[in-house]
Amino acid sequence: MKKNEELFFLIKSLSKSEKRYFKVNTKGNEASEYLSLFNAIEAQKKYDETQIKLLFKDKAFVSQLTTLKNYLRQRILQSLRNYHAKISIQAELTDILRNVEILFHKGLYTVCESELKRAEKKALNFQQDLLLFQIQDWKRKVHQALYPQDFESLKGIITQQKESLNSTIEYINLLLANTDPANFSLSHKKTHRLQNKTLKTLHIYRKQLASRNNEKAKQTIEKLLKEWEQNPELLKEYFATYFSVCNSYLGFLVFKKSYKEAFVRILLLKQKANEIATSSASIIKETLRLYNIELEIHRNLKELHNTQEIIEDIQVFINANKLMIPNSYWLSFRFQFANIYFRKKDYKKTLHWVNDILNHQTKKDRKDLVTYTYWLNLLTHYELENGFTLRYLIDSLKKHIKKQKNIESYEKILMSFLSKTVEFSEKAQKNAFDQLSKQLKENPIPKQILGYIDFTDWIEEKTY
Repeated sequence: MKKNEELFFLIKSLSKSEKRYFKVNTKGNEASEYLSLFNAIEAQKKYDETQIKLLFKDKAFVSQLTTLKNYLRQRILQSLRNYHAKISIQAELTDILRNVEILFHKGLYTVCESELKRAEKKALNFQQDLLLFQIQDWKRKVHQALYPQDFESLKGIITQQKESLNSTIEYINLLLANTDPANFSLSHKKTHRLQNKTLKTLHIYRKQLASRNNEKAKQTIEKLLKEWEQNPELLKEYFATYFSVCNSYLGFLVFKKSYKEAFVRILLLKQKANEIATSSASIIKETLRLYNIELEIHRNLKELHNTQEIIEDIQVFINANKLMIPNSYWLSFRFQFANIYFRKKDYKKTLHWVNDILNHQTKKDRKDLVTYTYWLNLLTHYELENGFTLRYLIDSLKKHIKKQKNIESYEKILMSFLSKTVEFSEKAQKNAFDQLSKQLKENPIPKQILGYIDFTDWIEEKTY
């Protein structure tokens, strides 16, 4: 995203209700200028500043477009702050602290005390240690203003501040430890904050996995999830964190091939997500991660007849949250759709997704997924017996691979096979697949490549 595009993407990210709120609460003579700019940018599909300048060439403000854009941006952010005033406990507490600062400067200390008492209770209940430290700091200032000689009470408030700060420092240390679990050790001191406990438990869990103590790792993460589920208020407030832990556990279950248990967990997690009914970039990311795990289970079980509903759900979800989903995620899902339809022998839908990827590829796309989309294209046209098209596509793939690396032996074998045998009879093809299988035993396809397209599975199917 370029600097001059930031306002464009901010406007495009707004929901219908957020736009309505902004426009309804925008009043005054100056409003007409930045509302006109807002509407003009909103109407664009791709940001074009030249077009904007041309549109407003007769307006005086066009000479100060950068200034007006910055002003509009600040007004939108202010509108979003007001609209989402209760988006989280953290937002509510931040607003209370702003109120306290204003009241303090007005000398309304007893009103400050009432606000701080309310804020402190919420901060303690929702384990907001960093904001609790700030609340206690204002509590100290207010008490000092009201009772300057009450040193004993001040000492008690400062001691509470120290405890909040220590808990925050512990949280920071745990974040650092989780960036590199192998090289960080943690103290055995017991932690009472669920966020801190989560980080500490995940650190232990990863170390247990690294030492292949899988059963212990399973018990560790299950115990953590149970603790979250026993704290419904915290679970709702920090649902993205709980969601992330659940997805980590699901990844473990897939690794252990405990698919039945994983499906039960997926169902329960989806129910919880529906009950929470909140949306954020973090939750969207975790939802996509969940869909990814679900597709992986179906692929591993080869139960592809159940995937149509999931694919449709994913498409609906991605379309509904298009602006918040990175292109790399969408590319990954389209590749998976193409792969699944190929394995289901639905070649029409396979080509739909293959062409969607290849016809809309950009320089920023993951090169590995684009490369294996080319391969999937070859296999699909081979199945459709499109010999002429296939030979043309093989030449295209060779050029594509050569731009990145040398063509591997197994790649040469596969391309040669596809080109020469596409028009063979069924019996001749079966014999050719037998020979191909023997050739690839001498020049095996790397295991990581089979994670993209299971060539081995495809070949074995043809030899039975």
